[in-house]
Amino acid sequence: MTSGYGPAIRFARSFMTGWAPVVEREINIERGGRRLPASLFLPRAAVRRARAERRRPTPVWVILHGITRSGRDHPYLVRFARAVASAGQAAMVPEIPEWRGIELSTGATTSTISASLSALEEQRELASRQVGLVGFSFGAPQAIIAPTDPALAGRIACVVAFGGYCSVEESSRFQFTGAHELDGREESLAPDPYARWVVGANYLTRIPGYGTAGRVAEALRALAAYTGDNNVLATDPAIEPERRRLAASLASREQPLFETLAPPAGALPDPLRGGLVAEGLGEVMATIPELNPVPYLPRVDVPVRLVHGTADQLFPYTQTIKLGRAFPPDADVTTTITGLFAHASGRERTSLLHTASEALRFLNALASIFRLM
Repeated sequence: MTSGYGPAIRFARSFMTGWAPVVEREINIERGGRRLPASLFLPRAAVRRARAERRRPTPVWVILHGITRSGRDHPYLVRFARAVASAGQAAMVPEIPEWRGIELSTGATTSTISASLSALEEQRELASRQVGLVGFSFGAPQAIIAPTDPALAGRIACVVAFGGYCSVEESSRFQFTGAHELDGREESLAPDPYARWVVGANYLTRIPGYGTAGRVAEALRALAAYTGDNNVLATDPAIEPERRRLAASLASREQPLFETLAPPAGALPDPLRGGLVAEGLGEVMATIPELNPVPYLPRVDVPVRLVHGTADQLFPYTQTIKLGRAFPPDADVTTTITGLFAHASGRERTSLLHTASEALRFLNALASIFRLM
């Protein structure tokens, strides 16, 4: 085990510059009788050693993408995986078609991870069976829950979760109001409407009294898909023509509900009606065990590293702080909150000292992650 700082520096250099001396390979995983694609990123040194039959264990990370149309091909995810391989550890990103289809499917998690682990056993460059799990956004709590599944017992060495959440009820309120709190201190941040559209697409019709809102739910799914298919942010005013088109495609009685979840760009939902929908969605999601990580935490028996940015507009950073606190006292868990990208939230901090301290904090977090393997 290294100090972790060498790999952390190589990762940071690759991620910032885009330079990645790695070998990329397309492979397949077999999941439930279905063949799915996956991307494998290998350090060049591991490939050279394998060709020379000098096998040295190469740690590998299985990376779960979030709810996104681009799936494993998301540009930032690819950049992250390349940087991991540049640091000397391999990375595998399996395609999760349900998540690419804007479905908040928890049933796909264990089967995808298990299939990925089986596929990795066939890669001759990876003599090690030391496999870590990384989850982004919705994939973060799914990665944390995964080691508690009997089918994966003893097969995952550690977990890293970026930008996850602790409470579905609190996350739902944030998505409608932008308000979040920690230790009684209230904060506010403009929420990214994408999360609201995705949650609405999946669970709107499960709210009592909203069972006939299927067309509204599908319009929300189409709007979320539009952002990914056209590489445009959900906060970008450029989505307005499509948003208005989808609204116009609905019956007049359906349009107010659609406008509640998808108001014009830059606007928050109506406080009264939006509050009722947010509460309903939170209550529905609270009944789905696999969406709620906290009850599983006492059974997570591997090291966990939590990372969150203060400018995250999908889930507020306070959710990760609360998640870290929810683990048992003796758990091997660390939480890193970084303000490196705080400019995106309008809370600019431009002092050189602040930037240096944030960079050091993030570097320490990366070193801690790479030390796990």
